[in-house]
Amino acid sequence: LGTIIQNQGCEGSGEGNISDYIRVAQQLRTGLDDNWSRVRMAALKTTRLLFQVPPPLGQSHESVYPILLPPLCLSRYYVAEGVKVYSQQTWCEVTGGRGREILTRILEPTLEYFVEESRSENHAVREAACACMAEVGIKLPRGDLRPHLNRLLGALTVCFKDQSWPVRDAACIGLGNLVSVFPTETRAAGYADLMAERFLHNLVDCIPSVREGAAASIAKVLQGANDSELEKMYLDFAEKQLDGIVDQPADSKGAASMSRGPGANVVVRSGNEAHDEKHTNQVMYSCGSLATRANKGKYSTCGGGCCMDDTFQRPSQLWERADGAIRLIGEMGIYAPQKVTDRLLEKMVNAASLTHYPHHPYLLETACYTIKALCEGQQKSDFKRNLDFLLPVIAWAVSTNQPLAVAAAEECLATLSQVLGPSVLRSRIEGHLESTIVPRLLNFLPPSGSH
Repeated sequence: LGTIIQNQGCEGSGEGNISDYIRVAQQLRTGLDDNWSRVRMAALKTTRLLFQVPPPLGQSHESVYPILLPPLCLSRYYVAEGVKVYSQQTWCEVTGGRGREILTRILEPTLEYFVEESRSENHAVREAACACMAEVGIKLPRGDLRPHLNRLLGALTVCFKDQSWPVRDAACIGLGNLVSVFPTETRAAGYADLMAERFLHNLVDCIPSVREGAAASIAKVLQGANDSELEKMYLDFAEKQLDGIVDQPADSKGAASMSRGPGANVVVRSGNEAHDEKHTNQVMYSCGSLATRANKGKYSTCGGGCCMDDTFQRPSQLWERADGAIRLIGEMGIYAPQKVTDRLLEKMVNAASLTHYPHHPYLLETACYTIKALCEGQQKSDFKRNLDFLLPVIAWAVSTNQPLAVAAAEECLATLSQVLGPSVLRSRIEGHLESTIVPRLLNFLPPSGSH
């Protein structure tokens, strides 16, 4: 196809009412939809070439926009890094910075494509489709999206129950974006609780990035809906999770990573678990290209150690549920800082003070990032009022000697120094009533002038 395009071989009248130029674009779309990354990459290169070569007489690049731009848009979120980066570069080259404007003009076929791909047999494609729906929810004009809202909500709610946790995560973020922008319309569509039950399910998931996505979605919805009853329900739920950590058994389990994307949240096993036949001698797949068909739209399990394995559907630990609540506080600090109460912060500090289980450094890591978010999001006077109460959390984190917790504490201190001023932060630490935290924190303050 690339040779045909380069040699101006698309000038024929084609078959029926479809010109050769359109037929070539349709064939390229087939390649862009392929599950094998190499095929998708080859189709991407030829698609870029098609837009670089002047179209035949009587044709225009705009005529193939509805055919090629939706799959090109989706490939920007594809799991294979090479495909993702090349798609992003091609998108910028083709649209020339007018991506939103162009997609708005071809919105119907674009959204139809995203919804269709959210039902793909390939979980990586479903994840990318959800990411695209999340993006259009906050980037395209509300008036243009409103007629399509029910269809988008329906597709995302199905993906919310997907067997693959990255799909559930992407669907959660997509729903958060849409519900926060269209709270009234969402209720009119039959979701009276604004997806609260679904968001809370993810907020206490055993996967850290799923909890993070749910926390961000809830915070956005609280900001957009401005519903006092909904706010109380979420805050009561968060307080309950923070109180419940006292019953966390000493033999805690859980994934520690906060990252998203391929390879994130890999569970490392040791001892007898490492040789469990369920986790050994199984087929491995590359970039989701040849992954076995995963059940869509329902919670279930599969073998093989893939991201749909039932390892990632285990009941969450009490510390993980508290971690989700702390993440919610942090996201509220970003999107709805006025809704963070002193009572909630007190319960967060109390939960972070417990050290009877092995995973407590990871909770402290989350708490440090939450304090950082509060410092950046709240009014300076509101944050400084609780600063003395929050400083011990950072001190506990550096005392764990756990690299992730220490790094989070250092990043938090750097932000506090930048926002409050290094001299103010130093004086607040040196004057703290709990003298044991002073030397621990002073050693981790950023050097003077580094902010």
